[in-house]
Amino acid sequence: MWPLLLLLIGSLYVLLCVLLHVFQPLLAGYAERKWLRNVRNVALIVAHPDDECMFFGPVIMKLAADTGCQFRVLCLSSGNSEGLGDVRKTELKNSCRILGVDPSNVMVVSHTRLPDDSLVRWDQRLVAKIILQHILAWNSDTVLTFGSYGVSGHLNHRVLYSALRYLYSGKQLPACCCAYALDDVSVVRKYLGLFDVPITYLLSRYVYVATYSEVVRIKNAMGSHRSQLVWFRKLYLAFSRYVVINGFSAIDDLTGGCDDDSEDDYFDFFSRTFLFACK
Repeated sequence: MWPLLLLLIGSLYVLLCVLLHVFQPLLAGYAERKWLRNVRNVALIVAHPDDECMFFGPVIMKLAADTGCQFRVLCLSSGNSEGLGDVRKTELKNSCRILGVDPSNVMVVSHTRLPDDSLVRWDQRLVAKIILQHILAWNSDTVLTFGSYGVSGHLNHRVLYSALRYLYSGKQLPACCCAYALDDVSVVRKYLGLFDVPITYLLSRYVYVATYSEVVRIKNAMGSHRSQLVWFRKLYLAFSRYVVINGFSAIDDLTGGCDDDSEDDYFDFFSRTFLFACK
């Protein structure tokens, strides 16, 4: 009896996930209730070329398609760990073009103190200074970046959150500027793909779900990063929820200090093992 009941519940859940994804355009009215409000000038802050399509594809697709919204990308490194910085800059701009972002709105920072290295913790105040300079120059009213764990625990990802929170806590952000962090989830949810859609709608404050055609474009955008497109990233693209759905929380709704030195505590065995695949 119980096995049959569990099978029925599981089947209904899978059907719900598929229906929510396939018929999303018909549910646009409800979906848009979970979108960010009054978004006109967006700055997405990432650490490396390929972060934009590996983790933020759904939100980019939605906001960049809005004719009333100016979408910009700030990348804090050129991804030069293998001496391919110039190549990866070009790949980033090609990827953003596919996602709907004008390449002229993509800025890549090359700073000797901000190397592409998962073992190097970037200087939080330097990162905050660079982010603030671009927010002011772009007159951004909305800033998006990683959550406190940075999806995979990558130190370069995590410092972006702590730097933005540092600016918010110090009241250095313009009064009209709101900051949002990408929701971190458990390892299980991370690889549920579209089967995490109902859970995200229930648990996340702001939600963006990519349609099937948008998911195809996100994967095509990742294809622009030829220097990084190895087998384990292809597996990531096949199973990751971040290719299908993004959930966000406002920075002011989140807890945690800006100078947290306990980040290594979060590096569980799984994350250490697969860090290279998730970046």
